[in-house]
Amino acid sequence: MRRYVASLAVFVCLSAVAPRVSAQLESRIQTGARLDVLASTITAVQAGVELSTAASTNVRVALTTAVGVSWTHGRAGLSARADLVGRFLLDPDFSMRWAPYAGGGLGLRYDRIGDWRGTIIAVLGVEGPNWSGVVPFVEGGFGGGVRLGAGFRATRRAGR
Repeated sequence: MRRYVASLAVFVCLSAVAPRVSAQLESRIQTGARLDVLASTITAVQAGVELSTAASTNVRVALTTAVGVSWTHGRAGLSARADLVGRFLLDPDFSMRWAPYAGGGLGLRYDRIGDWRGTIIAVLGVEGPNWSGVVPFVEGGFGGGVRLGAGFRATRRAGR
């Protein structure tokens, strides 16, 4: 009987806490999808997914993983990367329709025709208005060559 009461108490406590914890996690993680062109001696086109979280009101930290194809001098092959980039948002609360941001970070890129290499990343971008729960973005920058990207990020419950 004692085990039954203890199990019931644990179940009730977890049932009460779980929705709040999942709601907090849901509002902290922002997902996104993107398409990037990385132009250098080895050029690549990659599609990727992005997971980001708020580090402060104006700063988001994002992990991007992407895969695609790269080519140079008539040879082509698999291309992949992982980037960790922080973005400073000038308008985290949707005060403006289109809001600029600047960011920087580190990346790791693999090209079958060129092997692994690390990159230092700098980007400038703009996020658009909230369209039914997603925010479009475009960005350009440097990091292992010139980077041009576009995509969509899910909106957060509180702001961009």
